[in-house]
Amino acid sequence: MATIATISSSPSDVSRTDAVLSYVTKRLLSHGHRVTPIVLRDLPASPLLRGQADDPAIARAVETLAAADAVVVTTPVYKAAYAGLLKVFLDLLPQYALRGKPVLPLATGGSPAHVLVIDYALRPVLTSLGAGSIGQGWFVLSSHIRLYDGGGLLLDPEASVPLYQVTEAFLSTVEGSQVAESLPVQPSALEVVRARPEDPEAAPLLADLVVEYSTRYGRSNDQILLTEVPPSDFHAEHGGSFVLLRHDGQTVAGGAIRRYDDQTAEVKRMWTSHLHRRQGLGRRVLAELEVVARDLGYRRLYLTTGPRQPEASALYLAAGFEPQFDVDADPESIGPLPFSKNLPVSLQVAS
Repeated sequence: MATIATISSSPSDVSRTDAVLSYVTKRLLSHGHRVTPIVLRDLPASPLLRGQADDPAIARAVETLAAADAVVVTTPVYKAAYAGLLKVFLDLLPQYALRGKPVLPLATGGSPAHVLVIDYALRPVLTSLGAGSIGQGWFVLSSHIRLYDGGGLLLDPEASVPLYQVTEAFLSTVEGSQVAESLPVQPSALEVVRARPEDPEAAPLLADLVVEYSTRYGRSNDQILLTEVPPSDFHAEHGGSFVLLRHDGQTVAGGAIRRYDDQTAEVKRMWTSHLHRRQGLGRRVLAELEVVARDLGYRRLYLTTGPRQPEASALYLAAGFEPQFDVDADPESIGPLPFSKNLPVSLQVAS
């Protein structure tokens, strides 16, 4: 387990930059690492501006950075430059404060014209501080970040996929592991596995769902923590099943069903790896679950998805599920969105 320091340089208590950092932090924690935050706006302003590194609060922040094995630096972009808070903090650090540490730089801003801030403004400063390696980093457009009351965050796929990739690449450097590549999945090479939630092969699915739900909905509850349903509900002996799609030794997608009533199975835990989305894997999982449901004697599928999961709603509509709600209403005004589908008499899944 590594200790990873995160630097927040947004001057605002509620900001898109901090929302992105919160998402990345959840991914770091899901890998079992310890995260120690440094929030620059909480440091005393006068000593910070005067470069008084001996101020107790500033000294603690510098010590936190020194004790870290790796660092994530986040900044909003103002006037085509990274935040002034970050500038004054970096200026008071010892000359080689980042010596040997992997660093992941992230920025947010309102215009694509500022995308080069990381490479041409921030990266040279991090290099001068002795960073062992500086990850690719990513610039996230403000328009790709939607904030909700209570801390929820919805990232546009144009932001969430590359942000996931640069975070995983950073983690591979920290952990000394190989970077997972985003390669097209060959349908003929997919392995369909009927598993149990406690099986190791299901771990990536469950861990990623916790990160996704807690990011989108903010507040922790049983649903977000995946504790609202006992794992045994997905065991065959209880009328359930857990289906995984495996490719080249990796779990790339999955989903489950459990007994809803005598005639109905409820779909849960639908997931596709960020590295393999938009390749039809969600549709394949649903097709496999329909086969399993028929094998278990069910005649109907039922599910709910959250109002902040538009891609999931689109998947279910495309797969022939009927919405049981007003599709013209604001999803936030409805809450969980119910869908249902009657199963055909016979089912075949294309290999």
